[in-house]
Amino acid sequence: MATNMYLQLDGIKGESVDLNHKDWIEILSFSHGFTQPVTPVRASSGSTVERCNHSDISVSKYVDKATDAILKHIWSGKQISKAVLEFFRADGQNKPVKYIEIELANVVISSYNLSGGQGSLPMENISLSYGKVTYRYTQYDVLGKAGGVQPVYHDLTKNEVG
Repeated sequence: MATNMYLQLDGIKGESVDLNHKDWIEILSFSHGFTQPVTPVRASSGSTVERCNHSDISVSKYVDKATDAILKHIWSGKQISKAVLEFFRADGQNKPVKYIEIELANVVISSYNLSGGQGSLPMENISLSYGKVTYRYTQYDVLGKAGGVQPVYHDLTKNEVG
């Protein structure tokens, strides 16, 4: 089983027919990153740091029934209250298990690109800006038994990390 990835945007329906992700958006790839600006000036405690910079989450997907709503959101700047990305892989019995979940709050679609080529389906790349991000990673043993989940978050509006 390859990694399966799904995106849910509040108020926007996709075309997934997966039993646990009906009407979610199936995504082909994603990218997300952070940078920590560091000042080279050394203090007695080391380099000084600033507020962490978050890149937008970028996802690629095929054109589907979510496309029209996505276009309306980027053109209007309308905020989406919540977005969830879920990532699945196979366990020891080749059954899908969710191992990563990323939840976003106060989301704005910040970028949209449509591309295609001869012999391929049109693909969209959308970027999501947000006010808060929460990561949840679930560790599994070789038999597929889930370990504990410890969510970590950064609320950019409050500059709160937990």
